[in-house]
Amino acid sequence: MTTDSPPDDGTSTLVQSLELQVALTSIVARGGGIDQLLHGWQARTGEAIAAFHRLGRPVGRSDGFSVELLDRVAAVLATARAPRIGEVLTLSDPSLEITPFAGNDVIRGFLARVPTGGRSSELAAPTMSSMLALEYERYWYLDEPARRLRATHLSRVLSSSDGGGTRALLRSIGVDFTELRGLVIEARNETHAEVLIDDLVAMLGTPLIRQHERMVECLVGSDPRSVLADYGLTVPLGLGTAYAPQHAARSMRQAHLALDTSRRLGTPIEYLDGAAHEFLIRVAPPEYLEAFADATLSSIESVRGGETLLRTLSTWFVERRSVDAAAERMGVHRHTVRNRLQRIVQLTGHDLDGIDAQTELWLALKARGVQERD
Repeated sequence: MTTDSPPDDGTSTLVQSLELQVALTSIVARGGGIDQLLHGWQARTGEAIAAFHRLGRPVGRSDGFSVELLDRVAAVLATARAPRIGEVLTLSDPSLEITPFAGNDVIRGFLARVPTGGRSSELAAPTMSSMLALEYERYWYLDEPARRLRATHLSRVLSSSDGGGTRALLRSIGVDFTELRGLVIEARNETHAEVLIDDLVAMLGTPLIRQHERMVECLVGSDPRSVLADYGLTVPLGLGTAYAPQHAARSMRQAHLALDTSRRLGTPIEYLDGAAHEFLIRVAPPEYLEAFADATLSSIESVRGGETLLRTLSTWFVERRSVDAAAERMGVHRHTVRNRLQRIVQLTGHDLDGIDAQTELWLALKARGVQERD
């Protein structure tokens, strides 16, 4: 990381400041979004920095700007102490500067930074505010034609299954995501959904977003959960698995499945690709899982040594139904594993070679938490 050290003379200061301003402009020109702009500032100045929505909610922060600092600034902005256009609010312990950024003489948001005293970063700070204001006008102020265009972009990507064609489509709309993840959010009402679209586009740097009544759908290029946590989003949220762009529709379907679980559990849920058993366990009501596990495993649990039989069965599954591998992991002879498996067949009446029996037993073991105990 390059820090903003005090220069030897005024010319050096101006050169450093100019280089910093050029770097910030380049990030905006590439469509990097709020997140890259903030991280770029800290990487070049050593100053932790964050941006806040006009209502005082955080919409992005650099790595050095802690959650505690976010809460502190948000609390200030929620009061009458919030600075007006042209003002700078200074806080102490630690030192913080809060500056509004504006568009068309209207406050759009606030910039908070932990100043290091570097002269070139002080000179470049107004440019940073201007870049944030530009990002607001570019992404946050979404009129109806802009909303329709973003919805059209999303629909086109979701309907595309050609790898080269999808990547070309993304480049044509100004993004170059190597992977895409579906994100579905259920807002409190339609007005809240409209506000979410404005903020999500800015925070996540994606033009692939649409709204249907209370539902907001978008495709993002990275895991958005830390950004959304900083933002304070508590509504139901489902996240799909990251795929190559041509498989974005699959990730969006997963996000909708995860949203159903999030709505019930009250927490953001990510669909675990390749681990459907885990997802099903989280989806099913606890009382159903308990009854299912009892019905499937009670004949094993009720006999002497039943816990050992369950651990053997679980290990056999984990080791891809290899008797030798299961025996090695458990530290017993392979004949012991075979005998235990045969005992399970006798107790359950299931042929362990059948896929239906394997699926039922594995789900029951997961519901009972046998593997987690091991």
